Amino acid sequence: MSIDISNIEEFKLREVWSVHEFARRYRLTKMEESRLKMLHGPFAEMRELLVYRQNSVSLW
Repeated sequence: MSIDISNIEEFKLREVWSVHEFARRYRLTKMEESRLKMLHGPFAEMRELLVYRQNSVSLW
């Protein structure tokens, strides 16, 4: 099996991460971590977690 280099970024975003580890790394609050766990369970694809992170940036 060969890996298409042009899709390497997509491959990395499909990595499955622990929601707890993601929350710790991106310094999310416990409430944000709990919300992610309710939405995705204890594990989720990196792209789903990053979409959440982009959408949760506060303008305050």
